[in-house]
Amino acid sequence: MLKKLRRRFMTIWMTIITVVLIVFFVMITSILFLRITASVQSTLRNYSSEDYASKSFEVGSGEDVYENYAIDAGSICVVSINESGTRAIVDAGHGRMDEDVLVNSVSYVMNTDASFGLILKYNLFYYKTDLAVGSRIAFADATRYYNYLKDALFYDGVIFVVILLGLFFVTSKLATFFLKPVEKAWTQQQNFLADASHELKTPLTVILANSNILLSHEQDTIEAQRKWIESTNEEASHMKDLVDKMLYLAKAENMRTATVRTLVPISDLATKLILQFEPVAFEAGVTIVSEVENGVSILADSTAVNQIIHILIDNAVKYAGLGGTVRVKLYRHKDTVYLSTLNTGAPIPPEDLPHIFERFYRSDKARTAGSGYGLGLAICKSLAEEQKATVSVTSDEAHGTEFTVKFMKQKEKQLR
Repeated sequence: MLKKLRRRFMTIWMTIITVVLIVFFVMITSILFLRITASVQSTLRNYSSEDYASKSFEVGSGEDVYENYAIDAGSICVVSINESGTRAIVDAGHGRMDEDVLVNSVSYVMNTDASFGLILKYNLFYYKTDLAVGSRIAFADATRYYNYLKDALFYDGVIFVVILLGLFFVTSKLATFFLKPVEKAWTQQQNFLADASHELKTPLTVILANSNILLSHEQDTIEAQRKWIESTNEEASHMKDLVDKMLYLAKAENMRTATVRTLVPISDLATKLILQFEPVAFEAGVTIVSEVENGVSILADSTAVNQIIHILIDNAVKYAGLGGTVRVKLYRHKDTVYLSTLNTGAPIPPEDLPHIFERFYRSDKARTAGSGYGLGLAICKSLAEEQKATVSVTSDEAHGTEFTVKFMKQKEKQLR
């Protein structure tokens, strides 16, 4: 799928770039051809003018730098035509033409209305000037002109191919760079589906096993089969909890909705949740230490903040270890409110830290205890982002594991 997307990306961009380059080179080449043609026309006009005999015109001596590439003095022949049609070649050291070619060319020019043009049959440019008495025609061999245009087209083609190959290489690299987020999302999606399937497989297996046991004892009473029914109900509840969390994450990522931000007394909220977790911590042999600054409030969604604190304390208690300590801190520093949980216990390995907020992620060594699904921290991060907050984690043997949420730009005037 990603290879197909990359090929499509490159095909579209290379098509656009190729069309743009073709248009660009056609325009540049057309402008060049027009300027060279104008240069030839200007040069022949000078040679065919009435005062030609009293002037000396050197090709390329004027402002137009293209004249030297178009024609040269040795390829020009000037012919004067009097009123009776008698022609006379004005020599002055310039080129001569074959008699038959000259006769036919003069005849062609005299019978056309255009003062400047090209005689394709003889590959000749001409310019005709009507004088007071008769006309004067300047002819020039177009061979050099065509050779120059041919060289220009060749070099333009070479430049076009080189640029196209260079842009192909650059586009290939850009395609790889721009598709990295897509590749990452695709990989995460595949991992999500695999992990979700794995998490759902166990409760489904238990439910099916319990159902088969119940079906094999059709004559027994509900009381006799109570443990299988309770087991089924417990596994179904676990499945519902898992599916609810998965649906929340999917909704949070795909349908970001505006939250109602109100003044939330986060100090009171944190203290309340700490008290709620005291029995859970006591049963786990964990001590909770509260370092909550009084009177701190933030502008946020109260439900989201409540869930963030709940997830962090629950996670800290779960991994603090027997006889461990969980320290919950809440304080304000300037415009930022900091909420953190610090727990003892086995630290998170450094290689696991970058992935700790990914869905279904649990460290193979330190974070496999408990019955969680590895979705809590992913939900915590999603909730924090909705509240324009950031969440981070540090973990080492000396200080323990600390999760920190920063609620930014909480100015005093906003909280009154």
